[in-house]
Amino acid sequence: MALPECEKNKLWLWKAYCRTTGQLIDWECGRRDSDTLKVMLDRLRGLNVAIFFSDRWESYAELIPPELLIQSKKETHGIERNNFRQRHWFGHFRRRTCIVSRSLLMVDITMSLFARFRVNGSPDLIVSFYS
Repeated sequence: MALPECEKNKLWLWKAYCRTTGQLIDWECGRRDSDTLKVMLDRLRGLNVAIFFSDRWESYAELIPPELLIQSKKETHGIERNNFRQRHWFGHFRRRTCIVSRSLLMVDITMSLFARFRVNGSPDLIVSFYS
């Protein structure tokens, strides 16, 4: 049975979030599979991440050594808050609506703006462009 067109084009957003600073460190757009997660984890290797907190999605356990991984929903509240703020500020990230973006370029550009001006910086920086 073939997937409906809307199911085939879904984009997932994998995020690396610093629990200490609250900053969005990195992200990768793509499928919800180990190959997409691996792309982001390869970039994170240079940062010498000491520990990863995640939910119980199996891709994490496949790619992250067990001594560096804690899988528990109670440890993911910071990234869940970040996901909520992202859906609040950008309509095309809301679930089950007709406004979900499936354009990789548009999602990546939006995430860059969200990280730069909303999470890692200040929304006031945007206003300074127009002053």
